[in-house]
Order: sequence, then C-alpha cells, then structure tokens
Amino acid sequence: MRHRLKGLSDTELALLAKDGDSSAFEEIYDRHASGIARALASYAGPDRDILDDLTQEVFFRVIDSLTSYVPSHPFPHWLYTIALNVGRNHIRRRSKVISVDPRELDSISSDQDPIGDWSEEIIEVTLIRLVTHLPDHMREVVSLRIGSGMPYGEIAEVLGIPEGTARSRMHHAVRILREKVGVLISRREIQ
Repeated sequence: MRHRLKGLSDTELALLAKDGDSSAFEEIYDRHASGIARALASYAGPDRDILDDLTQEVFFRVIDSLTSYVPSHPFPHWLYTIALNVGRNHIRRRSKVISVDPRELDSISSDQDPIGDWSEEIIEVTLIRLVTHLPDHMREVVSLRIGSGMPYGEIAEVLGIPEGTARSRMHHAVRILREKVGVLISRREIQ
C-alpha cells in the first residue's frame, strides 16, 4: 500500500496526512527523519538520546500542525522551520552547557600522534560540540547547510533572510570552527 506513495511529492503526502492518512505521514517521516536529525545534531550535542527526542518532537509537532500547512509553500521549508524552532527551544531549556573539555580531548587522542587516531565518530562529536557554541544565527545556517544539505537559496527562504546573508553566516561559522579546531590541534601538538 505504501509503495503507491513513493511517487508523490511531499506536498501531496502532507495533504493526505492532513486528511488522516497515517501511511502518508509514515512516508514523510521516512523521507525526512534522517535529514531532520542531522539538522538538529548541533542543537542536541553528542547525546544521541537527546537527538532522538528532538527528532521525535519535530514529527509530533508536524502531526499537530498539519492543519496549518499551506500547500503553496514548499513542504521541506515548513518542516525545517519546525525543526529549527524545536532546536532553539531545546537550547533555551537546557541547563547544562555542552563544552569541549581539554582533558576529554586528551583522552581521545593517541599518545604517539599529535592528532591521534581520531575516528570519524570522535571528529563528528567534537565538531558537533563546537557548533553548539556558535551564535544561534550561525548555528541555524550550519545545521541546514551541513546537517541537511540544503542549498543556500532554500536556507534563506526558511530563515527569512537574503541568500547572501546565509552564505556570509556560513562563511563566518566555518572561520570560527577552523579557529577552534586549530586551537585543539595546537594543544595536542605541544604535549
């Protein structure tokens, strides 16, 4: 039964889900859950449980808000706007600040190599932790661009900013992250 849904657009699926078709909602979830999770990673930090909770919260809000979805607007923009709001709310609610502890970095690196045997997972967790410290306006662009692979034009539409502003925010965020990573690598080299 769900195979009939594969060829439908997101908007068509949203309209079916709006009318109570649960298989249409499942298809929306299957199409977008991983992208939403990647977009929320910079809000959740390295805690996979928090990331799963935030992703679920997005889709609960989608269910609750489908009646307000306007089909003339691209569905992914509407969906990722909900995701960013969930991420922002999480940042406001959380009491514990996620930070990169230099002792933790020391423990994940090999003693023989200044950079060590950093696995992709360790690098990803470290970058996510660094991204959590970016200003909100930069974190949003990074989350949508890197997390979800969204083009700058769409990011601009989702955030309600000019495309040049989205590109500028990404450029500044990358510069800040490079500086922070450089400090981390330098710390490792002097030990």
